[in-house]
Amino acid sequence: MKIIACALIAIAFLMPLQGFGDALICQGSMASTVHYATTREIIVPEGTQKIVVQLPTALNASLFAYSQRALSFSISYSKKPDEVAATNGGITATWVNPPSRLSYTIVANLTIDVRVDGLNSNSQLPIRLNSSDHGASRYLAPSKYVQSNDSAIKKTAETLISNADYESAAVTSIMLWVNDNLRYDANVTNHDAAWTFQNKRGTCENYAQLSLALLRSVGIPARYVSGYLVGGDITVSGSIATYGYSWDAGPHSWIEVYYPDLGWVPYEPQKTLGFVDDHHVRESVGADSSDLPNKLIYTYATSSNGRLALNESSDVTLVRDTSTLRVVNTSAVSSQGVMSQEMAHGGVINDRINTFDGETLLSQLAVPLIVTVGVVASFAFLLARRRRR
Repeated sequence: MKIIACALIAIAFLMPLQGFGDALICQGSMASTVHYATTREIIVPEGTQKIVVQLPTALNASLFAYSQRALSFSISYSKKPDEVAATNGGITATWVNPPSRLSYTIVANLTIDVRVDGLNSNSQLPIRLNSSDHGASRYLAPSKYVQSNDSAIKKTAETLISNADYESAAVTSIMLWVNDNLRYDANVTNHDAAWTFQNKRGTCENYAQLSLALLRSVGIPARYVSGYLVGGDITVSGSIATYGYSWDAGPHSWIEVYYPDLGWVPYEPQKTLGFVDDHHVRESVGADSSDLPNKLIYTYATSSNGRLALNESSDVTLVRDTSTLRVVNTSAVSSQGVMSQEMAHGGVINDRINTFDGETLLSQLAVPLIVTVGVVASFAFLLARRRRR
C-alpha cells in the first residue's frame, strides 16, 4: 500500500508543473490600448548655436502578426522650434540660439493587435529578393553596430543553418542559439554585435544586434526595432495549467526579419519567435541602434566648453489588455525541421530554462504509472486474501 500511495503522490505532484518542453507553441490573439507619453528635457550649455532634434513618429505599423495604430498623436515644445521638417520615419525640429532649457513631449493613444496563427512561410534558402523587396536589401549589409562581416559570427551562423532548407528553420536555429548563449546583464555599456559575440552578455540591444549580425551574415534581411515595453504579465492558457512571463516597463529593442512571402515578421530575441506580444510599443526601425530617427545634433560656439545634458521620463500604461493566447503544443526543439513545421501552426514562446512541461511528462508517465499501480494493487489484494485465510 505504501507503493500505491507513493505513486499517487507522484501523479499529484506532476500535474501542476509547467513547461518541461523548451518551447510553447501558441495560437490566439492579443489586443491592448496603450497611453504613451514621453518627455525629454535638454539642458543647453552657454554658447550653443544650434540644436537639431530628430523625433520618431512611426507609431503606425502593419506587419505580419502585429499591428499598431495611433488613435491620437501630438508633440508639444517648451519653445516653438525655428524650423520643423518631416523626415523619413520622423520629424526634425531645429532651434537657433536655443534657450538654456528646452523640452518636448510626445503623447499618443495607441491600439496594438497581435495575431498568433503560425508562419506558414514557403521561403527557402538562399533568400531571393524580388524587385519589390528593394527596401529589405538595405538590411542585408553590415552596419555600425552589426558586424555581419565578422568571420567568427559568419562561421557560427553557417553552422547553425547547415541543415536548414527553409528560412523559418534557419531563423529559429539562430534565435535559439542567441537565447541559449547570451546572459542578460543590465550593466553592459558596449552593445555592438562583435563585442556581444565574444562576451556572451548584455542588454536587449546586445540580444538584438547580435541576432541581426548572425542573420545578415547568411543572407537573411533583418532590422533593428526601438520601442518601449509596457510592464505587466503575459498569460497563456494550457489544457491543465496557465503559463506566463512578465515584463518590466522601460525602453526596449527587438528585431524584425524579412520573409519574401510574408513581409516583416517581429521576433523578440529574449522570449518569442514569430511574434511579439501586445506589450511592445513600436517607435522606430533602422539598421542598428545608431540608425534611428531619434537623434540629437548640436553645434557649439568655439568658445564654449560646456556639455549638453538630457533628462528623460516616460509614462506608458495599459488602458485595456485582452488575450486569447493558448498553448497548442510543446516542443523540445530537437531539430530545425521539427520546429519549422511547428512554427507553421503557431507562434513560439521560448523558455528553455524556467519551464517544465507537466502535461507532456504526465502523458509519458501515465500509462506506466497506471500499470504499476494496478499490478501493486492486485498483488496487495491477493496478499490480503491469503492473510484472511
